[in-house]
Amino acid sequence: MSDWTWEYLPDAENVVGGLDPQIKHDVERLAQRLADAAAVKYLGDPPIHESGVSRLFDHAEGRLIVWYQEHRRFTTVFIVRVQHWPESDGA
Repeated sequence: MSDWTWEYLPDAENVVGGLDPQIKHDVERLAQRLADAAAVKYLGDPPIHESGVSRLFDHAEGRLIVWYQEHRRFTTVFIVRVQHWPESDGA
């Protein structure tokens, strides 16, 4: 859909290491949606004063929250932190 991509920062092991594979898959689907949204939000080359890394954003869906940054010059969304809350067992 766009030139925007996403990646883990600093790397997958530090961001999603130890999470269940399904949760990792959910994070990666969400990361791609965030990259697609950034492509729509930022059309064209950024002005020089907006070409660096954004502030830290967060996005939550269900029991998953992702913290990320957008880098307009690199057209990349950096996923920097993930938190997942397991379902309670009702106890």
